[in-house]
Amino acid sequence: MGNSTTPGVCWTVLSDRASRALAYVGATRGRDENHLAIYPAVTNEAHHHHGVETGIHQMRRGTKRAAAHALHTIVTANDDRAATMHTVAARTDREFLPTIVAALLDRNDQRCADRAQAWRQHTAQTRARETAYHRIVATTQQGAARERSRDHGYGLGL
Repeated sequence: MGNSTTPGVCWTVLSDRASRALAYVGATRGRDENHLAIYPAVTNEAHHHHGVETGIHQMRRGTKRAAAHALHTIVTANDDRAATMHTVAARTDREFLPTIVAALLDRNDQRCADRAQAWRQHTAQTRARETAYHRIVATTQQGAARERSRDHGYGLGL
């Protein structure tokens, strides 16, 4: 990936095996224009096309349809979301994991459960305080309304 000599323009060369994240980066870096060039990744030297006299790779231009298909494949199929060892271990049956890893995951599960319980208690206490506050406000407003209704308007108010 690299910028061309024109300010605000970015050209990115991607393999057809590139990831969606790399395609996104290449398609969003230019201020004015973004260009993606997609080339098919070859598995061995026999697939390369060389000029007869020079032995230099010859560039072949594909169609817009082929480029659109390749980009669609990159965006939808080549997803490189990170998978940490913790994530992989958490998805694995505990019986297949080393004892120490299973114990760490159990401890992590317990901590998550404890935090979830603490959050439920916190939100319940918050709701209870809000309910009590609204009850006090309603009672105060009802009391003020009763006082106003007792005032018969004898002109004694200041």
